[in-house]
Amino acid sequence: MNIKYLAFFITAVSSLNACSMVGNIDDIKPYYKMETDNVIYNSESAEAVLRGVYKSWRTFNIASFRPYMSILSGTTASKGGGVTGGQEFINNSIQANNIALSNIYQGTYLTINTANNLIMLMERGDAKGMPAQRTNEIIAECKVQRALAHFQLLRHFGYFFDLNSPYGIVLRNKPFEGTETAPRANVQESYNFIMQDLDDAINQAPEHQELHYYVTRTTAKAIKAKVLLHMGKYAEAAYFAKEVIDEAQNKGYLLEENFSHIFTNGFESSEALFATYTSGSTETVSDQVSRTTYSDYTKRMADALQGSESDGNLTTGNGYDRRFYLMFNPTLAGAQGNGKYPYSSNGAGKHNTQMILRLGEIYFILAEASIRNGNDILCRESFQTVATRAGYPPDYVSKLKNEVLLDHIFKHKILELFAENGEDWFDFVRFYKAKNLALNTIKSSIKTDSQLVLPIPQSALAGNNLLKQNPL
Repeated sequence: MNIKYLAFFITAVSSLNACSMVGNIDDIKPYYKMETDNVIYNSESAEAVLRGVYKSWRTFNIASFRPYMSILSGTTASKGGGVTGGQEFINNSIQANNIALSNIYQGTYLTINTANNLIMLMERGDAKGMPAQRTNEIIAECKVQRALAHFQLLRHFGYFFDLNSPYGIVLRNKPFEGTETAPRANVQESYNFIMQDLDDAINQAPEHQELHYYVTRTTAKAIKAKVLLHMGKYAEAAYFAKEVIDEAQNKGYLLEENFSHIFTNGFESSEALFATYTSGSTETVSDQVSRTTYSDYTKRMADALQGSESDGNLTTGNGYDRRFYLMFNPTLAGAQGNGKYPYSSNGAGKHNTQMILRLGEIYFILAEASIRNGNDILCRESFQTVATRAGYPPDYVSKLKNEVLLDHIFKHKILELFAENGEDWFDFVRFYKAKNLALNTIKSSIKTDSQLVLPIPQSALAGNNLLKQNPL
C-alpha cells in the first residue's frame, strides 16, 4: 500500500456528487473503508484528508435532500417533475424503500466514517511533524462534523423529541469496516454521544477560521445550543446561544444587513457559521431546489404577518414579509426561482452554497429558549434583532402579547430558514410535541404521530440485523 490511497480516499467522497447510492449498506464498503498505511504521513496530507471530510457535506446524497424536509412540512411545494421520490413526502406517507431515505442515511454515515478515519489516524500519530495543537484541532474539527452528522440522523430517523425513547440511532465512534452490526442507542445515549463530541470540540477546535466553510469553537457552541433546544434544556440552550451571539463579531461572524446577501455571498457570508465550499465547474453542490417553490401556506403566512392574508404583491413586495419577497420575487429570485439558491446549477461561475448553520438561526434559538425559560426581556431583544433585519419596525416585538409570542417566533423562523436545512420540519415537530401547535397545522396529510419520524431505510435494515425499524 502507498500514497495512492490518499487520492483514492479524497476522490471517493467527491465521486458521490454525481450519483445516488442504493442497496444494501454493505455494498458501499469501498466508500466506507480506506487503507490506512501511508494515507497520512505529514501535515499536508492530514490537511488534505480533512478537506475530504468537509467535502462530504456537499455530496449528492446529502445536498440533494434539502428540499425534501420542507416539502414534508408543507412550507414548500414540488413543481414541474418534482424531486425524485418526492410524492411520498408530499403525502407524508414515506416508505422504507424510498430512494431519498437511502441516500441521506448512507451519505450521512459516510461523513461520520470519513471523520472517524481521520480521527484514528491523527490519534495514531501518522501526521509526522505536525504540532500537537494543530493535531488536536483537526481531531476537534472532525468531532464537530461527527456530532452534527449524528444529530441530523437522530432528527431524521430517531425520536429526538423524547429523551426516554429507545428509538435513537446507531452510533459510530470508529471506522466502519463494512461488516459490523450494531443496535440503535436510545435517544438519551444518542444525545450524550453528540454532546461529548461538542464539548471536546469547544475545548480543542480552532478559535478562529477566516473561511466560513471551516468550523470553530464558536460553531461547536452554536450546534450545542441547537441540540440543547431540541432536548428541551432551555436554560442551557439560551446560555450557549447568547455566548455565541456575544462573541460572534470578535470571532469573525456578523449578521448580514441585507437578507438576500446571505445567499449571494454564500460560504463567504459573514453570517455563515458552517457552510459548504462551492466554486467553479467542479466544486459544486448537487440539489433539487429548482424543482420546488413556495407553498400556499408559506405565502399566506408571509402575507398575514404583514396584516392580511390576501393583499400581498409579489412583484412589488408590498404586503409580504421581506424574506419571502426577496426569495420569490420574479426579478430577484435567481436562476433557480428561489433567492436562497440564486445561481445556476451548471456553468463555471459562482455556485449555490448549502447553509448548514448560520448566525440568524442562533438569534431564534435564543429567543425561543429564553421565553420558554421565562426570560421575556432576552427573548424579545433577540427576536427583534432578526425581525428588524426582515424590515419590521423597532417596536414590533414589544407590541406582541405574551400569548402569541411563541407562535410569532415559529412563523418568523420558518420564513427565515425554510428551504435551507429542514429546520421548518423539525420546529413543527418540536412545537407540536410542546403542545404549541396542532398536528395538522400546516398540512392536512399529517394525521398521526407515526408520521413525525422517517422510517429507517430498507437498505440499512438489510445490512444490519440488529437495527430495528421505527414503530408504524
